[in-house]
Amino acid sequence: MEREDDLIRDVHILLHPFRYRIVELLEEKPMHINEISNALEEEMMLVSYHLLILVEHGFLRSNFEILEQTKSKGKAIRKYRVTEKVEEVIESFVETSRRRQRQA
Repeated sequence: MEREDDLIRDVHILLHPFRYRIVELLEEKPMHINEISNALEEEMMLVSYHLLILVEHGFLRSNFEILEQTKSKGKAIRKYRVTEKVEEVIESFVETSRRRQRQA
């Protein structure tokens, strides 16, 4: 039962409409918060809040990269990436749903 409760919590976190849009965007390529904010046309504070939740629950990870572009050369920026947990949670949810349908 605890595993199922964890799955329900994870699905709830991941499938929040705004957070899922972030995940879909980051599945294409790692991005900096400004890039995410611009792509989604949303305030950076809102994006930051949802990034924090996704990182805290293991759906995203981040690391610093040093820019090589002439204008910003040497500047460190944090880029966000999707983790394997996204696919694991979706697969577990689909599997659990199918199992329940067969039992009904």
